[in-house]
Amino acid sequence: MYLSWTKVSQLASTFHASGTGDSKCIAVLCSFGGLPGNLAATPRHSDAQPRLNKRKPKEMGNARLGFSGGLPGMLMNFSAGVILGFSMTVWLTVLMVPDRHLGQQHVSGHMAGQAKGKVVQSYSTYPMKYKGHIYVGIMTAKKYLNSRALATYETWGKQISGKVEFFSATDSKASLGNKIPIVSIPGVTDVYPPQKKAFLMLKYMHDHYLDDYEWFVRADDDVYIRGDRLENFLRKVDSSQPLYIGQAGVGKEDELGRLGLRPDENYCMGGPGMIMSRETLRRVVPNIPWCLKNLYSSHEDVEIGRCITKFAGITCTSAFDTRDIFFNDYKNYNKGNIGELHKAVIDIAITLHPNKRPEYQYKLHTYFLTQRIHDLKRRALDLNQRVEQMTELLEPKLPARAYSRWEKHLQSNFRPRAARDVLPWDAVVGKMLYQHATTRSGGPSKKTPAVLKTAMHMNIIQAMHMVNRDYQRRYRTVCDYSSIHHGYQRVDPIRGPDYQLDLLVVCRRKFKRKARMMLGRKLLYLHQPYTGTELLEKDSEENVFDNVIWDRARSRRKETVHIIVPLQGRLSIFERFMKNYESVCLETESNVDLLIVLFKNTEAETSRVLDALDEYQEKYPTSTIKIILMTGPFSRGIGLNAGAAHFRNGSLLFFCDVDLIFTKGFLDRCRSNTVLGHQVYFPVMFSQYDSKFADLGDPASENQSNRRGGPTAKGYHLLSKDTGYWRFSSYGMACLYREDFVNVGQFDINIRGWGMEDLSLFDKFVKSKMETFRAVDPGLVHVYHPIHCDPNLPTIQYNMCIGSKANTYGSAAKLAGFWQDRADVM
Repeated sequence: MYLSWTKVSQLASTFHASGTGDSKCIAVLCSFGGLPGNLAATPRHSDAQPRLNKRKPKEMGNARLGFSGGLPGMLMNFSAGVILGFSMTVWLTVLMVPDRHLGQQHVSGHMAGQAKGKVVQSYSTYPMKYKGHIYVGIMTAKKYLNSRALATYETWGKQISGKVEFFSATDSKASLGNKIPIVSIPGVTDVYPPQKKAFLMLKYMHDHYLDDYEWFVRADDDVYIRGDRLENFLRKVDSSQPLYIGQAGVGKEDELGRLGLRPDENYCMGGPGMIMSRETLRRVVPNIPWCLKNLYSSHEDVEIGRCITKFAGITCTSAFDTRDIFFNDYKNYNKGNIGELHKAVIDIAITLHPNKRPEYQYKLHTYFLTQRIHDLKRRALDLNQRVEQMTELLEPKLPARAYSRWEKHLQSNFRPRAARDVLPWDAVVGKMLYQHATTRSGGPSKKTPAVLKTAMHMNIIQAMHMVNRDYQRRYRTVCDYSSIHHGYQRVDPIRGPDYQLDLLVVCRRKFKRKARMMLGRKLLYLHQPYTGTELLEKDSEENVFDNVIWDRARSRRKETVHIIVPLQGRLSIFERFMKNYESVCLETESNVDLLIVLFKNTEAETSRVLDALDEYQEKYPTSTIKIILMTGPFSRGIGLNAGAAHFRNGSLLFFCDVDLIFTKGFLDRCRSNTVLGHQVYFPVMFSQYDSKFADLGDPASENQSNRRGGPTAKGYHLLSKDTGYWRFSSYGMACLYREDFVNVGQFDINIRGWGMEDLSLFDKFVKSKMETFRAVDPGLVHVYHPIHCDPNLPTIQYNMCIGSKANTYGSAAKLAGFWQDRADVM
């Protein structure tokens, strides 16, 4: 069997001359049997076509399509036929399809709705090359021109690839001037229901712009349309066909059967917007008089849908995903503004409804512009990274240029130069905000303000949107945040707000055509410059989910914390510390080890400490409680250095004092806020006042707790402006890795006596490449004890000791009341 090019040429000429033929059918014929036997091959001895086997044997070998050799030859023959069939299909399709820019004639009149009533036929010949792509007609009222209409035009109205006009009552144009393009329809008022306005609005589009645009959108003044997505969506749809696109509706439950719709009929809801192709508008508008005379309901979108169904023979698109594409927020419909923007809405929605208040229209517009800015920045960063990589490959000795500049522009690279430059963080735990600065309106804790919750919510949505784009591409996983487990926030007056949030997330992962639900934790580092939110990926390992993200988050939380406590004497305080340690760590198996660095004082005290530790070890045999005996005068720095030397590199250490009471939540934050080789955590503890001047309640009570909903730890966590203060002058409590501690030089053992060794260590970390995370922690409480300041201390240390002693007496209000009472007595 041989290829007959003459036959193929004749067949192509026939199809092209007739203007008919189905290219799909040709493709099937060409593919079936490998082309030669069905379309363009002739028998060897056929007299109807020239015989190609008259060529020389050498030429014949190159011209034959058939291959001998059994099954391999048949497979090669079939493959060659498929390839040639596809090529011929493409070629014939190009020959048969006319140039769209040359124009074509459309005739209407033969449609499904013709039997239902009289149809006005319309004939027109129009060019396919339009002046614009989309025309948007927005129905509004005179009273909304300066509010909704103006906000709509100043936000998304100017981003439509075409023309936008507002339709209102007859005399509306004079009231607003030229701020927005207004069309005043003669004889139309703003009285509800607006059936006449809606139909005459379509007629105006038809009479003035039918030959200028491909698509026509009827919208309300409280909808937000994403112009770029609308254009991308409609570019993929054939506008020459009668189409009626939107979110399909059949009426409310109490309206079923009362709108005059048959079971197979629907309509496009007017709120999210309805889209009509040019052909749909051309078929319907000539029949508007009939539609206005036959109204069955007060809903203009229902009547438009009925008219389109009757005279265009089509109904509204009924695909399920149109609920997300043309988004209507039913949950917050009565509020008149879009409530929550989840990932499905952000990724898919083209129109969003309702946004009746102008400020929400501007807010939504700003949100999408911020997303666009971030996308462009990320794109620029990716391109500059590629340039940098290619530069290194082509010219390895050439210094880096572009990437470093863009990195500084995109990320916050602020680094403090001294301890005083470190900006502290406010903590968010549950519904409570723990502020580092005590204000007149409240003490160290208060309920999280609504404005802060809104800001965090919007930033989390934007950040999860960025994260999900990467997860969906790499892991086929999509995550939505459920709540904030705990978090931190601060405001830099120059750079903008920063957030560090530990989120509880729910993820859906597609695996072998099945969706798996997974719970987990996600740690986000967010910086919100005054241009938009940036997601700072501080550690590549930290921001990548494993196959089951819950396992990763759980393993991070169960990392062993090694608590080191230097001690000399103070046996009653030590007993209180061990009771708290038992309830928080030993009874809950919190994966915490304890190391006591004991400076010998007397043999009796040493013996009592050893006996107490032995009792706890016997009671909890799986726990790890160790002790190191030291000689010489007590030195906190020397004791902590000796304790850290007891562990290997990679161990997470918590430098603690025997006066502290901590919670399990603090231990979780100690783990999450400390990153090996990158970040150390210096928590700000809550220091209690003297009980003579503060009502601390009964410390022995297990029901004592923060009355405002904060964490509890058996009687010591009543946080208020009259019970204590955030002790910013202390840097002694720290969570860090032993390797980082050694690299910065450890504690300065030359500093003896009260204080200064902690500030020296903190200053070392500030001046190193490590990041110092300084935040208030409601789970860390320093219990009051009298302070003795040795007059023989160096002047700086003595002054610091006196200042700390003065701060611990009580609040200014309590002290003033105390002295006022004493004055009255005297």
